Amino acid sequence: MRSHIRSILQQCGIVEKIKHHGFEIAVGSSGTVQSIEKAIFSGFSRNVVSNDGALCGDLGRDWRFSREELRILVERLCGGGGEALERARRDRFFKRRSEFIVAGAVLLDEIFAMLDIEEMEVSGYALGEGVVAEMLLQVCDNYDFNANARWGSVIRLATRFLGKKKMGTASQCANITKVIFEGLRKCDMLAETQNQVKLPVSLNDKDLEYLEAACMLHNIGLITGEKGYHKQSCNIIMNGDHLYGYSTEEVKLIALLARHHRKKFPKPNHASLKEFSKEVKQKFKMLCAIIRVSIAVQKHRGLNIQGMEFSHSSEGFKLIVSETKDQSLLPGIVQPLAEGDEAELRKELGHFEMVFQEKLSIAVPSSSSELSEQSRHLQWMH
Repeated sequence: MRSHIRSILQQCGIVEKIKHHGFEIAVGSSGTVQSIEKAIFSGFSRNVVSNDGALCGDLGRDWRFSREELRILVERLCGGGGEALERARRDRFFKRRSEFIVAGAVLLDEIFAMLDIEEMEVSGYALGEGVVAEMLLQVCDNYDFNANARWGSVIRLATRFLGKKKMGTASQCANITKVIFEGLRKCDMLAETQNQVKLPVSLNDKDLEYLEAACMLHNIGLITGEKGYHKQSCNIIMNGDHLYGYSTEEVKLIALLARHHRKKFPKPNHASLKEFSKEVKQKFKMLCAIIRVSIAVQKHRGLNIQGMEFSHSSEGFKLIVSETKDQSLLPGIVQPLAEGDEAELRKELGHFEMVFQEKLSIAVPSSSSELSEQSRHLQWMH
């Protein structure tokens, strides 16, 4: 097989062309390359992989492999023989690729040798996705490839560490965050015409993108346990090279929003913020206040996350939330927060007022005609 592969590669002339032009980084984007990386990371060649193909999720994964790691895997695949047990193990791990993974690994090993590749990075996107993206750029004037690539990398990272339930929780936080963020922006734009107090710094679409990304990733650190998980979330975002299309400062901003979504509210002179400009520091405080309130509100099971409205009056800001249609709750009854969660929400509403210089109230319009008030304010409203 190897001699045939070498012959074909030499005849096509691709090796000479690549060596003539040279390259800095070798990137693999095929499904076979992704499967090989997964096998190397999971310990398939060392026979230590678990039944589901992973040892501890993606913690510590850097999405690349060396020439030596590939060689060891190829030896394992080729040396396993045709024994039924080994075939079953390979089928279970590689699934639909098991029939041609040996040929694919040997081919890649020969390419490494002929092009003197010492290490290959693994792309999360296939060639076909690039073709589709290029076509969209040609036919859609408003299509932002970078924005889609950035958000795709956020979702990809979240799904690596979160199960269905935690993904749902993160998604709800992002939805609440968007309602509050867009409400604040609208109020800020109206402030000039109505002689009202404007926000300390104007917010833009990029700020919402950072905020939503932080919401989706704030609890990925739970993979290592409850204690200090917010710090672990920050470390994964900062050090894993997982987010595509973001600058170093943007990645750090997202990571720090995830880091400071709980525990002590960060002070302006916090060491982690010293590299940011004065404007970015001010924005960070605002975004931090929003994400902390959103996470605290999300913990309330009796509220319909989809039916939220944000408004402003002389009394301050108000987040109006409709009741859930959960049949387990009686009409007109809102499930109270646990004592600890109630205290947390009160604290976060205090942080919000400190940053925005106005109170934020949370109200639930009553569905019961017996109540005379137009809206019933929760006991935990600021």
